[in-house]
Amino acid sequence: QVLARESVRACDVLTEITARGAVVVAAAGNSAGHAVSAPANCPGIITVGGVRHAGTKVGFSDLGPEVALSAPAGNCVDIGFSDPCRYPILTTSNAGTTIPLADAAGGSIYTDSFNTSVGTSFAAPLVAGTAALMLSAQPALAPSALRSLLQGTARPFPATGGENGDGTLVPQC
Repeated sequence: QVLARESVRACDVLTEITARGAVVVAAAGNSAGHAVSAPANCPGIITVGGVRHAGTKVGFSDLGPEVALSAPAGNCVDIGFSDPCRYPILTTSNAGTTIPLADAAGGSIYTDSFNTSVGTSFAAPLVAGTAALMLSAQPALAPSALRSLLQGTARPFPATGGENGDGTLVPQC
């Protein structure tokens, strides 16, 4: 019950923020196809799911009617203990485990096929960055119009193909 109350409070705050014209983008989550939860399931949020390199839903991405669109989230398939990840998200990071490390201590790093980054938390910033560029060109664009434009210019999920790497088919999105 405590978690449910916290989710309601988070949604109330986000509803107020979006009512004032702010655009909020949230990651759908990475619990292998479960329903999205707060803040991604709150009204007015642009919720972003994850797709693999082929454009189909990646197995770890959560889903539901709240997902507005999806973006690349990386995917590590057919890997053994020391095999490289085939489709990671390449990005910059910091090697600190609890706090950022200074550059002199080797803090600034790049992710790669061995030091991987995957997840809807990497897909959501791609959409947020696109939304920011759209707003820089059209500052008066309402959040609902921005959402519609994003959805209208995204390509559909492939209708066939795709499996989760364990032999199970990707759910039709």
